[in-house]
Amino acid sequence: MAHNQILPNQVLGTNLRIHTQKDGVPELTDVSVAMVSLEPRLVKGEPLHLRFREQFYQLFTGNWDFICADLGVLPSGDHPNDTLFALKSLVKELYQRNILTIIVGGEQENTLGMFRGLSGMNAYVNLTSIDAHLDFGEPGVLISDDSYMSKIIIDKPNNLKQFTNLGYQSYYVSQEELDLMEKLFFDAYRLGDISADIHESEPILRDTDILSVDLSSVKASELDNPKGLPNGFNGAQICKLMRYAGLSDRLSVLGIFNISDSQRTDQLLAQMIWYVLEGYCHRVNEYPFSTHEACTKFVVPQEQTELIFYRSEKSKRWWIEVPKEGKHNNNDQVTLLPCAEKDYRLAQKGEIPSRWWKSVKRSMH
Repeated sequence: MAHNQILPNQVLGTNLRIHTQKDGVPELTDVSVAMVSLEPRLVKGEPLHLRFREQFYQLFTGNWDFICADLGVLPSGDHPNDTLFALKSLVKELYQRNILTIIVGGEQENTLGMFRGLSGMNAYVNLTSIDAHLDFGEPGVLISDDSYMSKIIIDKPNNLKQFTNLGYQSYYVSQEELDLMEKLFFDAYRLGDISADIHESEPILRDTDILSVDLSSVKASELDNPKGLPNGFNGAQICKLMRYAGLSDRLSVLGIFNISDSQRTDQLLAQMIWYVLEGYCHRVNEYPFSTHEACTKFVVPQEQTELIFYRSEKSKRWWIEVPKEGKHNNNDQVTLLPCAEKDYRLAQKGEIPSRWWKSVKRSMH
């Protein structure tokens, strides 16, 4: 972009490898993070890639020691399936290169393209959404043919191991959807619960391969969006979630969708991506975490079992041991579920973490 030529040396616009008409697609050999934008099929107006990048390129870099590339715009196809296929191919290629992929823009249905790109490479995939809705169906229809989440859970072969929602709002979610989540041993956390203790989301994001963010989960006043939702995460909270996502050694692809048209939205979006990069810079390479790592083991007796926790000496983060059984577990090694120190403290009081229970039940099906 033309304004890059007059930006200071310390800002993102002069430190990214950028796809330009003159130079083409940048060299990816030593790239760690790549960003690409999608144009929404359903919304007309000034292209997102112009608005967003103007804000993003002006931000100063952190003390980062990795290379980030901006691959430009992935053209939307004439049919949604065209875009999904192109996105699937892109995610697959970047995953094979061990590049964290950040998708910006378009509709949240493109989560399906991200999932298919990764599910062909992994035996099982953990998906997390930040969304006020659960997106399974439409009013009166629990499993809708038009729902990307419905397609993901009925895809064959089914490689979805775990789905977690962060920030659903009860008045937008039917009891049938919550019952379905329970039946499938999936997890959903209300907006109020996550907002009350945002750190609760860190172990969840540490254990996810794909993160799908509906930007309308941020309250409308934060986005200057008259068509948005009155309740939701604030700017500081969504940025903290993005930092946790970037920090996750497991995360391979992140998408931010349903982006409204306002300068404040563009500013927040740019800062969200900045926090992903800031988190990525502080990754400590603890996935998959093993009991052979430098860690401290804690055994907490319960009435009918015992819970075994591990705390990393390097990062001070916590994991809990899950019994070795079921198709999702490797019988040659202990399965460790990310958790928080709070879970250990509650276990000492006789409370078994709900995520541990669901993980055990899920492994037996």
